[in-house]
Amino acid sequence: MKLYQLYERKQSVLREMMLQDIQIQANTLPKLENHNIGGYCFSMVLDEPPKSLWMYSIPLNKLYIRMNKAFNVDVQFKSKMPIQPLNLRVFLCFSNDVSAPVVRCQNHLSVEPLTANNAKMRESLLRSENPNSVYCGNAQGKGISERFSVVVPLNMSRSVTRSGLTRQTLAFKFVCQNSCIGRKETSLVFCLEKACGDIVGQHVIHVKICTCPKRDRIQDERQLNSKKRKSVPEAAEEDEPSKVRRCIAIKTEDTESNDSRDCDDSAAEWNVSRTPDGDYRLAITCPNKEWLLQSIEGMIKEAAAEVLRNPNQENLRRHANKLLSLKKRAYELP
Repeated sequence: MKLYQLYERKQSVLREMMLQDIQIQANTLPKLENHNIGGYCFSMVLDEPPKSLWMYSIPLNKLYIRMNKAFNVDVQFKSKMPIQPLNLRVFLCFSNDVSAPVVRCQNHLSVEPLTANNAKMRESLLRSENPNSVYCGNAQGKGISERFSVVVPLNMSRSVTRSGLTRQTLAFKFVCQNSCIGRKETSLVFCLEKACGDIVGQHVIHVKICTCPKRDRIQDERQLNSKKRKSVPEAAEEDEPSKVRRCIAIKTEDTESNDSRDCDDSAAEWNVSRTPDGDYRLAITCPNKEWLLQSIEGMIKEAAAEVLRNPNQENLRRHANKLLSLKKRAYELP
């Protein structure tokens, strides 16, 4: 029983340290990336109905839809014990400029009467068809919690899938088009939040609000396929198979030699040393941001375990806090 209690305490300390920096994310600029920091297996499912007024392109991860036409999306997440309320925050974001808030055009805004109850909803380009939805934000907001968004309570009218995931259907629509906002590319961000505002999961899909979804989807997918074909070697090379084989062999040898040089260079970039105080220092170069965050999270787990085993050692706690600050800095990297 004591071992179980120790394990539970260790997990509790670890969760606390891992989630300390999540609240900070709500006040920063949005990042167009999917993640499941809280371990809720959060995902979105779009089932395109036949003869609908919206379409979803799988290769482009893009929704094509007409203005004022609703689309359904199924939210899936893992329920945790004890059950706690969860919300879904949804907002539009410019794909190439996340710092600029997305607001309605004056033409469509002017035709919607202003009442005492619809001030925030009237200015929001995104609308929810679900009851109990709350409209948040303002036209100057830049952080996630400050910009125009729709917050929908979850854990209501839900069903459970065969895999054990909670599934709830939500409906949304847009009251402006991309042409209203300078034809800029937009993305729809879904944030799974706890009641306190902590973001524990995020999913992003690209969106185009237009008059002819089918036409625009076909055009965009053709452009994608054209780019793929251009990256494939020309079929004319088949006329000289022996020459092609010689070229491939030469390129393979060059690649192998380059790879070996890259290994030597990266080894030089990975610096391991010992400080005068007896500590150890490691400097590494990661090929992408996800690997960097995973490396820091691994060190945070080890630090949390050491803090639990040695709660009176202040130097360990300072080290753990430094790792949390380091992860915050790494998360803010472009």
